[in-house]
Amino acid sequence: MRELHEAGHEVMLAILQDRRAVKDPEGWREFLGRVMELTDGLVTVVEVCHAVNRMKWGVHSAREQAVLLEPLNELQQRYPAVCFTGPACIDFEFHYVVTALDGVPEGLTLGALSHHLYVDRRGAPENFQGKFSLLEKCSLLRAIAKWSDRCGDEVIVSEVNWPVDGSGVWSPVNATYLPPWRTPHHLNVREDLQGAYMLRYYVIALCSGMVDRVFWWRLVSHGFGLVDERAEDGWRERSGYRMLEYFLKILGKATFLEKISDEDGVYLLKFQTGEEIWMMGWANGRTRTGPLPFRFEEARDALGEPLGAEVELADLPVYFSGVSKAKGAVA
Repeated sequence: MRELHEAGHEVMLAILQDRRAVKDPEGWREFLGRVMELTDGLVTVVEVCHAVNRMKWGVHSAREQAVLLEPLNELQQRYPAVCFTGPACIDFEFHYVVTALDGVPEGLTLGALSHHLYVDRRGAPENFQGKFSLLEKCSLLRAIAKWSDRCGDEVIVSEVNWPVDGSGVWSPVNATYLPPWRTPHHLNVREDLQGAYMLRYYVIALCSGMVDRVFWWRLVSHGFGLVDERAEDGWRERSGYRMLEYFLKILGKATFLEKISDEDGVYLLKFQTGEEIWMMGWANGRTRTGPLPFRFEEARDALGEPLGAEVELADLPVYFSGVSKAKGAVA
């Protein structure tokens, strides 16, 4: 954290609990105080508690979580520059978010609503769960933040990932023991799809205007990280790492302008960096061929490799530079 801070990066800290924290609230209070002392001046955002709607993380009710949040009243006064966030629920279980917010101790207002919004069990982020794709889930989460008087309006997705094919027991959707006859889990995805889904999640969530920050979980992990630490020749950058690197290089400081209307399942998003106009496009679970509704000078794939004049859109995003015309824009 000190190294990141000294390099000019903002640092968000996540503090996890276990069952012992619930059973020993004074020990938990001392633990929080010690953590804040050690990180004073190094962090700007602190998420307290983790996946509280999963009993395996030690919290069995919203009332128990409220006890864990009680020390924040004092810590907020001692560290006014820190934004404390929560309630740190996981997955599309927003009814629990409402209950958890309602149980935030009197006098405490969380600086932002942070949530672990995984959608990997639906495959692509555009896929629906009932009437909710990622876009609708982000909108509903923002509505909850604006409705509640126990948190600020800002929404932070503090965890998201997709499990990777071939990572065995390290995959978060597999069991801790896999018998030899066990087939790969259907939720695991190829490495290139992991990277594609990640980029698509980022732009859908952030360009919606409903989510302020998104954090990939995580950088290094054999089962779901952007870097595989168990590779034969040492740490290996997965394709998602290189996709994110190129995305940040060309669109990391871009302004989102509009979504261009096109056929179902095809996404064309328009960005501006300085005087240059870019388009980012993909097709969810299909291939789109034929002319595009805009002119461009150059097209590159998700890794930054040049493409020809005839471009197919599929799951991996494509970037178009020198865009000069784009009709059919929708809000």
